[in-house]
Amino acid sequence: MKIVDLRSDTVTKPSPEMWEYIKSMGNSRLGDDVMGEDPTVNELEEKAARLIGKEAALFVTSGTQGNLVSLLSQTKPGDEILLEELSHIFLNEVGSAARIGGLMIRTYPSVRGVPSFEYLQSLIRDREEIHEPPSTLLCTENTHNYHGGAIVELDALKKMRDFTNKNDLKFHLDGARLFNAAVGLNVPVTEITKHANSVMFCLSKGLSCPVGSMVAGSKEFISKARRFRKMLGGGMRQAGIIAAFGLIALEPKWINRLADDHKNAKILSQGIENLKLRIKVHPTDTNIVIVELLEKVRILKIITALNKAGILAFNISKEKIRFVTHYGINTDDIDYSIEQIGLILKKVL
Repeated sequence: MKIVDLRSDTVTKPSPEMWEYIKSMGNSRLGDDVMGEDPTVNELEEKAARLIGKEAALFVTSGTQGNLVSLLSQTKPGDEILLEELSHIFLNEVGSAARIGGLMIRTYPSVRGVPSFEYLQSLIRDREEIHEPPSTLLCTENTHNYHGGAIVELDALKKMRDFTNKNDLKFHLDGARLFNAAVGLNVPVTEITKHANSVMFCLSKGLSCPVGSMVAGSKEFISKARRFRKMLGGGMRQAGIIAAFGLIALEPKWINRLADDHKNAKILSQGIENLKLRIKVHPTDTNIVIVELLEKVRILKIITALNKAGILAFNISKEKIRFVTHYGINTDDIDYSIEQIGLILKKVL
């Protein structure tokens, strides 16, 4: 049976070029990263910082760890941070900001990742009021996962930065799929990252590395982040063996390949929409397609039926199914997926 895994772009496998590079490595390219002696990790960090226009970068084990060290490095326990209500940091990082960082969390609604700045302003605490936690940091997510891979446009990012400057806040960008946003906007990635004090992006999603993420910002920020990475158990030894995949992933050819994923997602989105069923297909900016059921149906029944037909997907709520395109998915897979999704949905809707 044909299997099309659309659960996430985290299921990607490294490219042949990545494996060839790994095979060519010798022990001379490895060292103890905690001591700053792994030349491959150092090269990756320098390359990542240069690419996104920051002074320095840090290789971390995951996006969750990268987001947490970014928060810890720019706040102190008792501070309040502002998170979008459907953000990954708020919903999917096990409450680490509160449990480990001692941070108060206040959420804000948005339209596909873009907040109302009037509403945001109403959330800012008076720092002179001794009874309230001070507001110190604003986070955004680009692309935004639960809003269907939505791109937060450059104008909105500029307004967020202006807002943080006005209110003396730090600005963190959860850019797990940062390069999807840059490719989708057809702009240099620095046009996105220049607005944020700190940036996290994943190597292990659309960029197809087996493990790892990057955190970037000022040299002072990265110095603090390195200490917090160690605190969280993220200090690695001969980490060049996994960092090496990232050196290939950050080449222009591999980043530009993300456009193929976007194209396949658009084909999938349009194909599902053309089924003319009682569903809503959310706007598809990048590589994520969200299908919302407009009738009360047991969504796990649909997920199970899809799995049996070889289409792997996640439900992200009681009404929404998420499909994610990535390296390894081709147009034949998309055509097969549309056919099977149609057959299954027509039985239940």
